Amino acid sequence: MVQFFETENEYNHDFATATLAYLNRYPNPYAKHVLSSDTLSQEIDKDGKLRLTRVAVKTGRLPNFIKPFLGTSLDSWIVEKIIIDPKNSVMKTYNSNIDHQKFIRVEEYLHYTATSANTTKVGGKVKFSSNFIGFKKKIEDWSKKRFTANLSNTRMGLAHVMNNLQQRRWQSRTAA
Repeated sequence: MVQFFETENEYNHDFATATLAYLNRYPNPYAKHVLSSDTLSQEIDKDGKLRLTRVAVKTGRLPNFIKPFLGTSLDSWIVEKIIIDPKNSVMKTYNSNIDHQKFIRVEEYLHYTATSANTTKVGGKVKFSSNFIGFKKKIEDWSKKRFTANLSNTRMGLAHVMNNLQQRRWQSRTAA
């Protein structure tokens, strides 16, 4: 059975700060599991939307029940597709692991929108699916539980980057 998780959050930052922080969220003190990230492609389409494809390598511990099959830790490659529409203050993202898909595939869809001049709302939906016969439900349950447990770190990391960006802007304005 495929599992889903939905979430919503709001940041007290304008859309430009929120999107810039998202694009620069690594490294941050709440994302020590991210080993590297890089941009593979970027373009501005005919409608003025910025389209990016990025890749990240993340590491994590595996549950005891799966260690006999895959070992104790797992590095995973994540592909990320991003579309930023600055005219309408909307950013859509898609993230998914590109390896270990028989074990688990995690697909995350995020939707950022400006709700006011200084507030950005984020809606998210995550899909957990496994094809690992005999452990499918257990793996999906474990993945969903782990994702929800790490959600506060994800939010704190992004807020940390947003606050740093805002502080740098303030410092550059007062220095001028």
